[in-house]
Formats: sequence, C-alpha cells, structure tokens
Amino acid sequence: MYWGCTHVSRHVKPAPHEGDVRFTFGVHPKEHVTDHGLAPYYAMDSLIKEWGDRWETEGKPAEEIQFQGETWATCFDYSKSGLDPWDNPDFELEQVREFQFYFVSKDSPTYEGVRADRDKRVKGGTITVRPRWPDLRSDGEPVSVPDYGAPYIDVQVQASNIPHETYLTLVKRVMDAYGIHSRYFDHPHPDSHIDDLAYYVRLKRSESGPLYAPDGPIARAHTLIQGDRSGYRKHVENHTKIPGYYVTATVEDEKAGELVRGHSLGKELKHYYPEEPQQYAPDEAPYHPKFEVSYQTSRTDQTVRWDDLEDARRELEETILNSLEWAGLATTAASDAFVEFDPYWDVVNTHKSRKLVKCPLPEIEDEQEHRVMQLWGDMTEADRDVTELLLTDGGKVSPQEAAEKTGNTYRTIREVTNRMEGLIRHTYGELELESKKIQQELLKRVRAAGDRFEQEIGSAAMELADVAEERARDAWSRLRREYAISSVDRDDCRKLLKVGYQPADREEARNILREIKTTYQEHVESIMAGVHVVVTLADGTRRRVRDLEQAFQKSVESQQREARHNQQAREIFDFEAWKAAGCPPADEWDTG
Repeated sequence: MYWGCTHVSRHVKPAPHEGDVRFTFGVHPKEHVTDHGLAPYYAMDSLIKEWGDRWETEGKPAEEIQFQGETWATCFDYSKSGLDPWDNPDFELEQVREFQFYFVSKDSPTYEGVRADRDKRVKGGTITVRPRWPDLRSDGEPVSVPDYGAPYIDVQVQASNIPHETYLTLVKRVMDAYGIHSRYFDHPHPDSHIDDLAYYVRLKRSESGPLYAPDGPIARAHTLIQGDRSGYRKHVENHTKIPGYYVTATVEDEKAGELVRGHSLGKELKHYYPEEPQQYAPDEAPYHPKFEVSYQTSRTDQTVRWDDLEDARRELEETILNSLEWAGLATTAASDAFVEFDPYWDVVNTHKSRKLVKCPLPEIEDEQEHRVMQLWGDMTEADRDVTELLLTDGGKVSPQEAAEKTGNTYRTIREVTNRMEGLIRHTYGELELESKKIQQELLKRVRAAGDRFEQEIGSAAMELADVAEERARDAWSRLRREYAISSVDRDDCRKLLKVGYQPADREEARNILREIKTTYQEHVESIMAGVHVVVTLADGTRRRVRDLEQAFQKSVESQQREARHNQQAREIFDFEAWKAAGCPPADEWDTG
C-alpha cells in the first residue's frame, strides 16, 4: 500500500533527549589511519597514578570545559572491570579498570553546584571507557565482545538533552581537559553504534489530548498494525495521576513501514509527564507533557551505526511530525500548542527536509473493518471454529493443532486459512489473527451472534456500504501546515481551529480566514456551524470567529460594482455586517 507524501522543509525542530552511543577506537580498517590500540587507556591509568594520594585529600580529579557555548563541570573516576589481565607481554597492568568521566552543564537551570558525579545531570551524562583485546576473559571465562585481532577501547557515551551529533566532539573535549590526546578519538571504527536515541516536543497540557486519545496515533498504531500473537506487543495507558500521564505504544521494525513508508526502526511512541505533575505550576515546563519517539534497539534487527545517525534522526523526527499531523496538531513553530519555556528545547523551525504522509491508520482501520464484514458474510461452520479458537486460545496455534482442537481435518484448516486470507495470518507454521483490530471486530461479532451464528451469517448481506469515510484531504493538510493550524475539540464549540501563523494586518487575516473557510468546506465538511477559528495578528490583536458562514458576505459596494461593470463580486470579510447578523464574536479585536 502506498500513501501519498509531501516533503516539508519548514517544520518545528524536535529536541534531543536520551542518547547512548558505543564508540570503538584504536582499530580501523583504513590503512592510512594510525591504530592507537590501548594508548588512551594507558594514559587514563597513568592519570590515577599521577593523582596519587590526592584521591584521599582532594577528591576526584575535576576540570571545567567549554562546550556548545556553555561551561561544563567534569570529573574523573574509575571502577573495577571484572576482566582478567591480558595475557600479553605488552600488558603490564595488574588490575583492569573501567574509567568514567562525568559531565554536567553548569549553565543548566537544574545544575546543583556540586561535583559532576554527584549532580543529577538533567543536562549531562557519563563517558565510560573499557579496554578490549583478543580472547577477552573474566574469571577465566570468555567475554563476548567484537574481536578485531588487536586491542582497542570501547567508549560509551550516555547523555541527556545534548545534540547527539556532538557526542564525539564532547569526548575529545573532555579527554583534552585531562591531558589525553584528542587525536586518539579522531576515527571511530565503522562498527561504532547507537543503543539509544530519543527526540521530543513539549506540548501544552490543554493541547496534547488528541495524541493519547483512544483514536489517537499512539493507541491506533498499537491496535491496527501489531499482530494478534506474533512479535512484541506493548501498549500502556496510565491515567492515574492525570489524563495522559503515561501512554506508550511500541512499533516493531517490521511494522514501522506501515506507519510511514520507508521507515525501518523499532520505536516507542510516548506521551508522558514527570513523576509528580501536580507539583508544578502552568508556567513551569514539567507541568506540560512531552511527546517522545525513541529508537528501540531490542525491537530492531538491524544495528544502527554511528554513521547512520542522521538517517535514524530523520526517521524519529518524521514519526513525531506525522503523529502531530495525524492528531490535528500543527507541525511548525508558529503553533501555540508548543511550550516555549522548556529549558532544553528552543521552539524553532528547521529547514531539514522531512516526509509527511497522509495518516495510514484510518485507511488501515476501514480496510480491516471492511474485510471482516465481507468475510463474515461468507463464513462456514469450520471458519467459525477456527476463528473462535484463535480468539480464545492462549498460545500460538499450528494448523495441525487447530485441526485437532476443532475436530476438522488438516485439509479443512488449510482451506479455512486460504479462504480467510486477510483475517488470519499463516506464518512459520502458526496461525494468528492479522491484528488487534481484527481480533476486536471478530470478537464483537462472535459474541453478538451467539447461538444465532447461522442466522447472523445469513443476514450478513451486511451493510457492505463502504465504511471508509473521507478523511482529511491533501489540500486541507497543505493549508494546515502553511498556516500552522491545529484542530482542537472543545466543550464550548464543535471544533476550534487555531491559526499559529500571525498575519501582518487585518487584510491578510481576512484572506487567510476566507481560504480556511473555502478549503475546509471543500475537503473536510461542508457545514461550518460550530467550527470556531482563532487568529492573532503580528501586533498581538486576537480574534475568535464563531461562524465563518455569516462572517463572509458580499458588500454593497462590490454588488454595485458587479452591476455597473458586469464583473464578479469581490467577497470580503465584513466584521460589522457579521455582528449585525446577530453573531457577535467571542473576543473583540484587542491587544491582549
């Protein structure tokens, strides 16, 4: 299946969150690059000896660095590695250690003014250095690590709220501060890889509901594209402390392309608040939730290399932007749905091209419902037996087991499987329902039919009227992106359209409102009653319009001009006429 897509070059830039990168240094396949082996590791061990008794009197070595325009506190430490010393004459160390470098931004609002290893490091992290060599052992037992036929070091960077692409620069800057040559870290081995990667946007509490709603992208991604039994399925909804407190869904790598064509990473979509959201005021960032998409190593067969960082970042950011789009939220920085006072995220647009696609979930849902309706009308008793078995059996079922449990022949089971293709999936000798959605639809019908199964099937000339209603079309999607229009369900109106773009003056506002009215009626729904629109001018003047039908009408002047010159009347936005029609706005033009 293919869903039309557009590439946008103006969209909000998600913030980097967690990151975990494993660099390999000291061996390199390119002959012109010097192999430093364990040289940086020996330099770190020497640092311990040089510091000597000062570990007891002065504490751990600490240095300040300048990085990303900020001052960072760092400190150096070590721990036992549990590895056996290398049985090689070049290795003269009696004890094998791991080395840790802690770092934290002193300019971060959460910096506590303590040594880097004692700070909570909301913006910071650790660099852990581990030695590696052929035939690596621990207590005499082999240790499973890559063997390149030569010694090397493993450098793990774990950090939060720091651009992931700067991790390598950060390593070199920290090492320089402790007198360890940065040239050792110039050329990471191609096997250097990423274990964790996450990006987020922070939305106002009042705006984020469509993301975690039962029909929102998080829940539907789980219901519609994850198989009934195979693979990994995880969906968590915890609304105990606040609506949307912790809502997640995991998408496996093999399913990622069903969300956005070309995607291949296993990932988690997550809407969440801090542990105690009630402790914060509306003008504090943690009062408002994050929407985050993170790469899941355990749900992805392929290894994401350090050199693949930009591709991985693109896929995660596209998942965020498409989820916002599918939830009716704007994807540009002009939208007032985003929290502008997050200390670790600047709400700005970026011009990196990102792919936005028409939401596939409604089409998948409609297709699956339609498929159930079609096949339900033709079901035999054997079909029903297999369906009920798959709905109630706790484990995976092979065709042979299905035959034994239903009393049908193996050949009949194969015929059922072929006949019900699209509802039942047959892979690796096992049967399962195609998705959670199909499971729910079938379960609903089986329960409703009860003993009247044959009657229900017989009367299933079933309203095969196509249930696939028209969803938001391309023209409306383009307009929403252009003017950062977010769509919100409210108690005081049927739907509120919030225009993030700020027109320069009233004339531009009139033109935009007219365009919204025309496009909305042509591509979403023809009736505008109850659809409100809020727009704010560049000077802060704000307008909420309750009824675009009444707000636009031909002026007397344009009618006279049409009569005199036999030309088409020019439609204008007439606020006074709109008021006279008995529909005053909720807000007057003001400067508030």
